[in-house]
Amino acid sequence: MRARRTLLIRLGAIALLIILSVVLFFVGKSHTVLVDNKATTREGTDLAALKLVEVEVNKLGSLELTPRDRDKFDVTGQKHKVTVTYTDERWEEHTIVRTFTVPLMQDMVMIEVPALVAFPESEQSVWLGKYEAPTYAVTMAESDEVVTDDLAVFMSDM
Repeated sequence: MRARRTLLIRLGAIALLIILSVVLFFVGKSHTVLVDNKATTREGTDLAALKLVEVEVNKLGSLELTPRDRDKFDVTGQKHKVTVTYTDERWEEHTIVRTFTVPLMQDMVMIEVPALVAFPESEQSVWLGKYEAPTYAVTMAESDEVVTDDLAVFMSDM
């Protein structure tokens, strides 16, 4: 009876540690949220960058972005709130507040501000996407010459 009780306590402790580890993984995981104010195309519509927009994520302080600007917020957790404040052509100020969830295994996501302003009630996949760093392929042209040191030939013969 005593051995069975000890086994149950140990199994309960292991289960508690596993549950605690999973909770801490979700709560403590850090992400980078990029905020992008560049012209884009969504649903067949060309969206121009905003002249001046103020963006805030999770009350971490606001950033002012002009066209072609990109900045970042470092956040922890999966669920966040973004607040976008801008002035339209008629000098009316608008504020859009949305919450979004960072997909589980993504470290970096990008909010496209023109898409968020154009489609404020749409689902987050319209204005939030995974950021993929650009890859540059460098290839040597046929006309490129490789210059080597003339003395290298003599050194290799030794």
